[in-house]
Amino acid sequence: MSSFLGDIDKSISETDAKSAGARLASFLDKSRICGDLISIDYASAVVLVHDKLRADVGGVSKGCFLLASRVVPGSSPDPENEDTSLVLLRVLDKAPLPNSSETERMRFDAGQRVSDSPAGENWDDEAVLDRYTANFLRFSGVKCRVIGTFMMKSHVPGEWKISFGADLANIYSGKGMKVYKPDSEALNLIANYYRHQGSDAHPLAGMRIRIGRVRYAASERQGDTTEKVGVMLDPTDLIARRTALFGMSRTGKSNTVKIIASSVFNLRGIDYKVGRIGQLILDANGEYANENAIDIRAMRNVWQGCNGASENDVVTYGLYPHPRDPGRRLVKLNFFGANPQDWRQRNQVVAAVHPLVQAKQIVDGVLSQVNDKYIVGFKNVTLDVPDDWDDSACTRYKRKIMAYRSILVHAGLSAPGDMLRADLNGLTNIDLRKALMVPPSSAKETNYAPAARIFEKGDVSWSEALEAFRLLGQAINAKDSRYKTFNDAYRAKPKNVDGRDWHDSDLLNILSFLEHRGGVRLLSQVNAQHSVMAGEDYADLIVKDLSAGKMVIVDQSTGDPEMNRNAADRLMWRIFEHQKSAFISPQVDADGGMILPPDVIVYIEEAHNLLPKQGDDLKGIWARVSKEGSKYRIGLVYATQEPSSILTNILSNTDNWFVAHLNRGAEVKQVMDFYDFADFEQQILNVPEPGFIRMRTLSNPYVVPVQIDPFIVMGQANSMNKS
Repeated sequence: MSSFLGDIDKSISETDAKSAGARLASFLDKSRICGDLISIDYASAVVLVHDKLRADVGGVSKGCFLLASRVVPGSSPDPENEDTSLVLLRVLDKAPLPNSSETERMRFDAGQRVSDSPAGENWDDEAVLDRYTANFLRFSGVKCRVIGTFMMKSHVPGEWKISFGADLANIYSGKGMKVYKPDSEALNLIANYYRHQGSDAHPLAGMRIRIGRVRYAASERQGDTTEKVGVMLDPTDLIARRTALFGMSRTGKSNTVKIIASSVFNLRGIDYKVGRIGQLILDANGEYANENAIDIRAMRNVWQGCNGASENDVVTYGLYPHPRDPGRRLVKLNFFGANPQDWRQRNQVVAAVHPLVQAKQIVDGVLSQVNDKYIVGFKNVTLDVPDDWDDSACTRYKRKIMAYRSILVHAGLSAPGDMLRADLNGLTNIDLRKALMVPPSSAKETNYAPAARIFEKGDVSWSEALEAFRLLGQAINAKDSRYKTFNDAYRAKPKNVDGRDWHDSDLLNILSFLEHRGGVRLLSQVNAQHSVMAGEDYADLIVKDLSAGKMVIVDQSTGDPEMNRNAADRLMWRIFEHQKSAFISPQVDADGGMILPPDVIVYIEEAHNLLPKQGDDLKGIWARVSKEGSKYRIGLVYATQEPSSILTNILSNTDNWFVAHLNRGAEVKQVMDFYDFADFEQQILNVPEPGFIRMRTLSNPYVVPVQIDPFIVMGQANSMNKS
């Protein structure tokens, strides 16, 4: 038997009706008959099964596929005949038969006869039960769900192909059908039937990779090889789509993510241009970026198993260097930025403070959980360079930046080598300094003269700058008469046509923050992400890597959880805005056609920590990505132990599902609301087998139970095939 659906697809394309009918009949094997269909409606069916037939086919497991048909194996029926079809069933449970009360009484009587047998006889032994009765009792009913119908169709004259419809066109109560347990070839067709996505599909749609094999039960029989059929995944199903992975810890979620991500990566081995899909893995536990006892080669070495790929196709980022990953880039920023050569030149200022502006987003994230008034005010401070730029704007902006940098030093961040001292030159005028020099009129008033002397010096230590800004803030916030007198005169000056204050709201919020030690302590958490040696913003670098079709792995195993969450939010905003910009203002190719944004897939584990929940603010980045990401070519793969923690409308718009063991009935019921996962309710709840997954993807018309293969770096690219 071939391992690839593509080979089947070619063989079931026939040029005449007779051959088409014969090809459909070839999927039935007389030796695999397991019973007779005795009742059916549009949704369910009951199959009469004899114990001997059940044993002959290797058992009829709960959840297994069956085929019901009136087609005779080896015949050549007319494909246009209504009976020339295969009805696909899935076993759900035992079904009561009309004679169930009689058979239960017979079993009860036989059981009573051997209950005190000294020889330890079973009630079905020949010495206890006559052959006629024994045979009578070996019939049972099996309840099945009707999944749909396979048939041969000719959409193009002279070309017949197999087709699947997810329903029944008709039922007959007076017609019987033989029921077959599929052999390897038929099961390969069922497990890997491919629903084509139409003209808007990715150019490589239909390129399949093996991710595991069909598995019906944890207690499967060792000798039955007919069910050891490979299950294939179309990696393009994940592009610009939402994908869910649900399961408890140690049930194979991470291994499944690695299989999925490597299959997408290996598309470049087929077509290096259109197959280059940018992938971002937010690695919460470091198991993708680092070699470990489970994955000796690590996900970052996936390029070694892909034809035509190079080490540059995988980029790792982390908070700290790693001895076995010398090429790792650090997710650090210079929170101070740089000083421009000339503060009056706006373009120089923009370039110099860009890292500082970006790092302020991280600062805001650290403070996001605190809603004190002074914290909210500080988060509202914008450090962007204003568009209107003159000497006054320059002075106000520089004053704000120096005050902000004073807070960073106060929080324990190291200033760059060329900023070991603060530059306060030109930040105050002589009138303000004179006002601050006025002695206090009573012991209750503060002496602001030290601030005036520090501002007058211009070039000072950061501790002096901190003291000067602290005293200035006290003067402004206290509405001190000395500052108020100066400010009233400032507002009345003829050149101050707007009558504005000497201070602005941003400066006041920064100076107010200085008065609270708790806020400064919170701010010290960003120290791990600060480096005076950092160059270009790592978020910008990651966006460039993803646009170039690289796999990016961000190791977040060493950071504070809250800090990692904020970093993930900031990075996702940057990706979202880049993709949105490419969508709204698309580039044009040589033929004048619009170029879509580059495809990007983002993987997040412990998704309940990032994705919005019921009642959350849906303006956050993950809510935006979940709702709008497909439009901007952003795919999202999210894994969690708690399906109930995911917003309902995200679940409703999820295209691909991988469901492992869940240990809580409420979580299982959450999944049962979607597609045909209700068929596996008890198995999902009771069978904690690692890698045992129920899978349904965009191109799969029904759920397939799969044992996921262990992740292996080498050789996966050789498993690709076009269906």
